[in-house]
Amino acid sequence: MHMNQFKSLLPSLLFILSATAIVSCNQNEKKAESQPTSTSSTSPIEGEWETVSADGKITQFKMWHDGFYSLIMQDSLGKWTAAAAGSYSIDGNTYKETIRYHSNPEYVGASDWQTFELKGDTLYFKGFDKVVYADGSDKTSQFDKFEEKRVRANK
Repeated sequence: MHMNQFKSLLPSLLFILSATAIVSCNQNEKKAESQPTSTSSTSPIEGEWETVSADGKITQFKMWHDGFYSLIMQDSLGKWTAAAAGSYSIDGNTYKETIRYHSNPEYVGASDWQTFELKGDTLYFKGFDKVVYADGSDKTSQFDKFEEKRVRANK
């Protein structure tokens, strides 16, 4: 990785790491206050995933852990363009995420619903089924539908 690429990536990575640490601490405190200690089931999508474009370039890196997600995105030229983090839940094959942090402040507090299917180590998402901003306004019609394929990140 060239030094200039690393310098442009560093702020996004620091944002994601900071957001993950803050939210994880807050979630652990809330769990300790509201729930007895128990073993919870792990989400089938838990882990690290990469979205790969048709030309084989990684366009997004997303992590899911214990009801929390974080992501960074890049454009086709490799420039990091967005970072976000928040909570998620799964009901059947319906995925809902609520944005707590985003590089575009307009999205903070918004929730979106998507459909997913897990086949082995490949994760397919379709969306946006519904998008609601923090003020309760339905913004679904303002977002293009998408289909994406994710693969587990190489370790």
